[in-house]
Formats: sequence, C-alpha cells, structure tokens
Amino acid sequence: MDYAFFLGCMIPLRSPQLEAAARKDCEILGIGLKEMHGASCCPDPVAIQSLGIETWLTIGARNLCIAEKMGLNVMTICSGCFETLKTVHVMLKRDKRYFEMVNEILGKIGYEFRGTSKVYHLTEILSDEKMLEKIKDSVKVPLEGITLASHPGCHLIRPSKILEFDDPERPEVMDKILQTLGAEVKQYAEKVTCCGYCARLNEDIGDNLCEMKFNDLVKNQIDALITVCPACTTQYDLHGRKIARKSDKPMEIPVIHLPEIMALAFGINPKSENMDIMKRAIKPRKLLEKLKIEI
Repeated sequence: MDYAFFLGCMIPLRSPQLEAAARKDCEILGIGLKEMHGASCCPDPVAIQSLGIETWLTIGARNLCIAEKMGLNVMTICSGCFETLKTVHVMLKRDKRYFEMVNEILGKIGYEFRGTSKVYHLTEILSDEKMLEKIKDSVKVPLEGITLASHPGCHLIRPSKILEFDDPERPEVMDKILQTLGAEVKQYAEKVTCCGYCARLNEDIGDNLCEMKFNDLVKNQIDALITVCPACTTQYDLHGRKIARKSDKPMEIPVIHLPEIMALAFGINPKSENMDIMKRAIKPRKLLEKLKIEI
C-alpha cells in the first residue's frame, strides 16, 4: 500500500539517517512512500498550538490537503507530527466552527480540507498482524541475546481519546515489533516517563527525567533504548552522555530509532544507504558486537 510520506522538520534537518532507515525498511516490507511536495512544518504540537490554535489548525490542515489531493493516507515517522496531523484531522471533523474557519482561510490559497486522508505513524502500520509476519520473514540478523527497552514517548499515545493508538498506561505495540525481530523486551518502571525535550526552558527538568530513565535502564541491564520520536532520540542520546560526565559513571546504553534497529535486523549495513548509526553521542559499538555486525 502507498502512503503520503510526511517527514516534518526535525528528521530531514537534523536526523536524516532515521529517514534513510525507514525508507529502506518500507522498501523491504512493500510499503510505498510518495513524496508530499510543498508540505511544511506539521506544525509543532506543543509550542505552535500553545501560541495560536487557529494558526496551528490551518497549517496542519494545509498539509493534510496535500495528501488528499494525492488520494493517499498520511504516514510519518515523527511522533510529534503524528499527534499534530491526527489531532487536526479529528478536531476539524468534529468541530464545525473550526472546520469552516480553516476552510475559509485555505480557500484563499486554493485548498479545501475534506478529511478524506487518515493519519498513521509507521509504528501503527508495522503493528498489523500481517505486517508482523512480513517483518518476521524479512529478518536476516535475529536480535537474539539482545535486551531492549521501548520508549513510546508522549506524542504517540497521548491524548489517547484522539490518537486511539495503544494503551497509554501500558503500551505494548513497540514491544511486539521488537519481539518479532527476536529481541527480549523488558518492562521497566520509567517506560512511559516523558523525555523532557519540551521542558527546555528549565533544563533541570529534562536532566532529571533523563537521569531517572537511564538509572532504570542500567538497573535492568538494557542493551539499547528504542524510540519512535526524533525529539526523544536526540534528548536521550545527548543527555545520556551528559549524565555520564556529570556522575563520572560509564553510560553505554545507545538510543536507537525503531526503523534503525529494524534495518539492522534486516541485514542492512549500518553505515550504508545514508543511515550511519554511529552518528550519535552514545555509540552502539557493544550492541553491534553482540550482533556480530562489523562497522
């Protein structure tokens, strides 16, 4: 099946290796990705929505209109983009006042929101039972002997009444995908804790949240933390190194985006196809050694 591929801002600008891994995974799994020419920032589900919900709705609706003109549903690999676009879709379908206001503005530039394109995160598409079978059949380097911890983050599962994806208190979808790759997935106390990326006005909040997470991961002897959000990936990667320097303790738990760990299991060279997995503060050398993957 084909999807309108919404990249957002952060991935192409700061983490193109995540896009490269996702494109390779989708190619292997038969998921078609079509470019959304003219798409903009989603926009941000926290800052922009807080500054002006009308602006936030209108920009989000314009992006959805591009997918509607393509006749495709939207797929993204960014949780923030997922929350914004799906929430905009749901709000405009439910609220006639917002629907009419947004379309009045969009009409001035030749767009009309109809609500015909649904919004999916790649994780949701991968969790389908038939897709899990495809994933299992595509594994060339089983993640046997590897202990992983999943971090669903905030924007993939909350607000649950709008996103309607996974259990916001006991999320399990990511775990099923990782188990299909052959890994052991541990449950841990800080699994649904926020990464603190959006609390940058008070850096201590982000530092404390990250330290709580990493202390729990160390206690559970985790080989890697798996994320589905580029902001979470960046936050934990950089703060993991910062925590290690502050505490003078080794911090060897790498932070890896879900499409990247899938690409490793699919036998894709971790330094090929523009998906250099070593481009991060905490290098996943020990993980690659366990998997007997040369870099």
